[in-house]
Amino acid sequence: MDRIILFDVDQTLLYSGGAGSRAMAKAFLELYGIEDGFGRVEFSGRTDSSILQQALRQHGLLDGDDAWFETERKRFQGTYYRLLEPTLEEVTGGTVMPGVPALLARLSEEPGVRQGLATGNFREAAFIKLRYFQLDGHLDEGGFGEDALDRGEMVGVAIERLANGSAPDPRSVWIVGDTPLDIAAAQANGARSLGVGTGSSSAEELRSIGADVSLDDLSDLDAVLSALLD
Repeated sequence: MDRIILFDVDQTLLYSGGAGSRAMAKAFLELYGIEDGFGRVEFSGRTDSSILQQALRQHGLLDGDDAWFETERKRFQGTYYRLLEPTLEEVTGGTVMPGVPALLARLSEEPGVRQGLATGNFREAAFIKLRYFQLDGHLDEGGFGEDALDRGEMVGVAIERLANGSAPDPRSVWIVGDTPLDIAAAQANGARSLGVGTGSSSAEELRSIGADVSLDDLSDLDAVLSALLD
């Protein structure tokens, strides 16, 4: 059976050292003159479009016009992308999560497996991070933060793109992520989920909310492959 395997980015494939949120805050300050513009916004598991919308609303900058938000989102993205790579250079502690390079390489060799992304990051931000940590070689498509405000809808977009016009059995689709919202998004699309305890939620917590499989990290290649290819 063919498989579609979709990975979250932050805290699942890599840890940016906080560069993403820091660069977003810099962009918000540059565009709107507001320090710590995302200080009261929850990032974990949410799409960048949702994060930006919340921040604009909290600071009284969102007038409810969808066309205005779309224009402003694109303006924000351009500023954010310009700032992200220099910010990756200046932060400390960024790293690739355990087992990730070996897993991506191994899956790329597996017949019938299509791997991609299901990330809340804006598309270009995701690839700036992946290139910086040399993880972009096996991943080039998926669902991204500009595709939807809701993570479940974004995952649906990712599945459709990786399916290349076919109608995959939802149970042949795996979502790999570190947050409860990754698990919920998989469930919303009838997909299976592999929760990894490399973020703020433990493997046990992700298992308790319905992850089909949960592991502390992705370092046990045999265990991960056994789950994803079963």
